[in-house]
Amino acid sequence: MNAKQLSLLIAFCFMLGIWNCKDLPPTAGVGPVQPGNANITGSVRDLATTSPVQNATVYLSAGGRTDSLMTGIDGTFHFVVDLSSGQAQLGVLSVKKFGYVLNVQNFIVTGDTSITVLMKVDLSTSAVVMGTVRDSATLYPLRGTSVLLTLPGFVDSMTTVTDGVFQLTADLVDRDSLPVMVTAYKTGYKTRQISITVHKGQTTNLGNVLMQVDVRSTVAQVMGRIFDKQSNLPLTGAEVTLMSSIKTDSMASATDGSFSFTIDLSGLTSISGTLLVAKSGYRGTSIGFTVNAGQTFTQDLFLDRDTTTGVRDSSATGSAHSIAFIGMTTNEISVYGVGGVEATILTWEVRDSLGFPIDFDHRDTVNFSIIGAPVSGGAYVSPSSAITNSSGRVATTVNSGTVSGVLQFVATLTRNSDGVVIMSTPVIITVNAGLPDQAHFDIGPPVGRSNFAQAWDVFNLVDPITVQVGDTFSNPVRAGTAVYFSTSGGVIDASGFTDAGGHATVNLYSGNPLPVDPVFGKGYCRVTGWTIGSGGVTVKLSTLLLWSGRSFVTNVSPDSFHVNAGGSSGDISYVVSDENGNPLAKGTHISVALQYTPPPNSQVNLVVTGDVDVTLDDVLFPGPKNTEFKFQVVDQTINGVTSRIPVTVIFKVTGPNGDSPPVQISGTIG
Repeated sequence: MNAKQLSLLIAFCFMLGIWNCKDLPPTAGVGPVQPGNANITGSVRDLATTSPVQNATVYLSAGGRTDSLMTGIDGTFHFVVDLSSGQAQLGVLSVKKFGYVLNVQNFIVTGDTSITVLMKVDLSTSAVVMGTVRDSATLYPLRGTSVLLTLPGFVDSMTTVTDGVFQLTADLVDRDSLPVMVTAYKTGYKTRQISITVHKGQTTNLGNVLMQVDVRSTVAQVMGRIFDKQSNLPLTGAEVTLMSSIKTDSMASATDGSFSFTIDLSGLTSISGTLLVAKSGYRGTSIGFTVNAGQTFTQDLFLDRDTTTGVRDSSATGSAHSIAFIGMTTNEISVYGVGGVEATILTWEVRDSLGFPIDFDHRDTVNFSIIGAPVSGGAYVSPSSAITNSSGRVATTVNSGTVSGVLQFVATLTRNSDGVVIMSTPVIITVNAGLPDQAHFDIGPPVGRSNFAQAWDVFNLVDPITVQVGDTFSNPVRAGTAVYFSTSGGVIDASGFTDAGGHATVNLYSGNPLPVDPVFGKGYCRVTGWTIGSGGVTVKLSTLLLWSGRSFVTNVSPDSFHVNAGGSSGDISYVVSDENGNPLAKGTHISVALQYTPPPNSQVNLVVTGDVDVTLDDVLFPGPKNTEFKFQVVDQTINGVTSRIPVTVIFKVTGPNGDSPPVQISGTIG
């Protein structure tokens, strides 16, 4: 081809480009062509969302040859054009996908060329369905999820990328609306199907499509989010690498800082590995993980800013703008004199408006204080103020006193230049108390549970037992103090550990051996708790419980009665107890009722008085009003009953110990 022919070809291509000028890509320019191969690369993206368009058909015609391919998950394409003749060639790039307007681009192939093709949605005969696939437990977006949109005669599909977002197009042709099925599939999750009706020219946003982990799968999920440690804001584009003996994978964190990996354990029950996180301007970090098949490992990671490598316009910093807490040697200290750690060092960093530590030229004074009015004898800070060093840092020591509790400390700076007050976020420290003290040790069941209903007869009932442990200063002992337990009946948890309030709770289980106390007899159980106090002295205390059994009414005396006209039967006593003669549990209801048939046309009025409607409290020992009761049958008829009437007294017991067997006695009145 001579120069004149080349000029004509260029002019023709220029005119053709003007005729079809939309989305004209950059060209490599017209000039001398180096013999060899030219790489034509690029990506196909949605014009509105800029997200990759998957499964689009891309055609390239050049040099009398036409190639085609389908875009993948990232929407990219790659062709190779033979330029071995040393002559420039006319290239025509066509991109086609259902639901989008056909995009045709013309260019001169003179060497490697990169093209971005922006596709416009065609809603004239189609509808769009979009959404975000997320894990149902963590709500993190799931990449690598296959999403299919199916309707009669048409299927569109794509695979979600980092943000879990999908957009699919339904070709409705000549229909205004049509029912469609959206199916989401990801290895290790239960398949999700959603039926909807789409309408021509409209977009349906499904919002969050939640996927549930399939616990029967051999696949495990590893996911989390990356945050800036100072601001707690999510970090986008952090490089997260998963390394294990089965799989190595990497990805950039999504816009919400999330990442997710899927590992097929191939028959293993669990797998261990490492997560590595790196991002420019931050210190890298790594953690180990272990995850079981059919389960999810979730871990959020916080990156420290790498202030030693930050890019600045100059080596100088600005004035103080914020105070960031760096750390402490321990967040738990013990009250004075119990042998524990009694102090912790707190460190803050003062930063300028760009987040860099202030330098020595901008040093300032930081004051340290306890929020609220300090308690006499409580913790204190020393020193109470300090000047920032060349790295913008200050430190102080928090010393414990003799009062335990949770404390908050803040660092405050009044800027020298303009008097603006800058305050850090509060730092929480726990001051643990001293060693257990016998005078401040107590044990027992919850209020109203000293009488353990049915425990004598029923196996494996549960009654909680709680200890309260204080030190010599009347403060709760240090959280995590161990307390040991034993019981004379059944089985009890061996030990418990105190919480911040000095309480520890274990479970007492009914069963063998049935308790028999040497003093009080059958059914009485002693539970003992003990721990170690100052100087190795044992701190110990027991509590007495009653294991009550089934309900019985016994010892009704007399077992029959007669009431004279207008008179009373006198006291009739009876006993309500379990089989051991012990009281029944709290909430037991005892009723005594009188049944009789009055003569026709009579005004008979007969009543029972005394212990006839009783509800028991939580009692341990038998006796009057606990197990021993009495009542009277009284004739309140005007002028008394003139003819003899047979009557029956019925005893009824209901409650936690169960209902008593039926008991009744007979008598006469008149």
